[in-house]
Amino acid sequence: MNDATSTKDSKGDSGNADPLYTLFKQRLLATKLEPRQQIIVCLGGGADSQTVLDLTDQFRHEFPQFNYLAVHLDHAFHPSSGAWAQGLVDDCQRRNFPMICEPLHVASGSRISKEAAGREARYQRLSEIAEADALFLLGQHRNDQIETFLLQLKRGAGPKGLAAMAMHSYKGDQSWLRPLLDVSKEDIYRYAHAHQLFWVEDDTNYDTSIERNFLRHEVVPKLEERWPHFGQAVLRSAQLCSETQQLMEELLEDRVKPHIDSHGNLATRWLQQASEQLQRGVLRYWLQTQQAAIPSFAQLEQLRTQMLLTTNDANPCVEWANCSVQRMTADNKDRLLVLTKKSRWRV
Repeated sequence: MNDATSTKDSKGDSGNADPLYTLFKQRLLATKLEPRQQIIVCLGGGADSQTVLDLTDQFRHEFPQFNYLAVHLDHAFHPSSGAWAQGLVDDCQRRNFPMICEPLHVASGSRISKEAAGREARYQRLSEIAEADALFLLGQHRNDQIETFLLQLKRGAGPKGLAAMAMHSYKGDQSWLRPLLDVSKEDIYRYAHAHQLFWVEDDTNYDTSIERNFLRHEVVPKLEERWPHFGQAVLRSAQLCSETQQLMEELLEDRVKPHIDSHGNLATRWLQQASEQLQRGVLRYWLQTQQAAIPSFAQLEQLRTQMLLTTNDANPCVEWANCSVQRMTADNKDRLLVLTKKSRWRV
């Protein structure tokens, strides 16, 4: 922690000229924080989240009018995770930074990876721990964004997937900010070394049998060696995909919302004669409004054909991830799509 440039001046003039802190502060203040609002640092233990913690610690001294908390959830995927968790606890105690550290047991399933189940469980538990309007700070950076884009490209994703990670997103009244999303891993390491931060190096990050690690160590360096601006071009493409997705959602909102009832069920009679593209777009939009896992193209096409094109009186059901959709008949004879989500996690 760099206390030399911290101050308790609540007006926000710390005198800290560090360019990374300046960027961090601008992005936090741009969220229009309210007094006493809770700011939560999500700690994974790596140099990225520890850098976010250090930057938040400086911000805390400059802006003491907010409520601060760090959270580490240990799902024990690595044999050393307990020791890592204790190191994070000790670091927060040295800073006098409020912290919660607790185990998180993730239920495994045949249709989802351990990493995806752990990610979902973490987000769910973080949302429960936090206050209703909390702002969560995440440590993802430029390199993570490039890898996410390429993984989505490999999976054949559309604009929503290729938009990769949003810098600022909302789930209800809670929001999630990635203040370092366009900052390189090299710059983060440079800051962490300069400020003598504590962090954990996870040896599994070098296991190239894991897709993300293969991209990180084998693919992206070669692409940027051949085309030095490749990474920046990927970030620009992700931003354009994000804008395209946002525009499509704005256009769909007025058309779809009148057909979603108070229970979140979607009436579909009006879609019977629509184009395939509109049918798929509406189904994706509806699932997104219900915070459901978005199905693959093949799963979505199965959902479309089973729910919209079959004419029998049965109640077909399509399942994927932790979701299932069943078609029911409403009192007015319209066909309703009913979504059910099963929990994939436990604590």
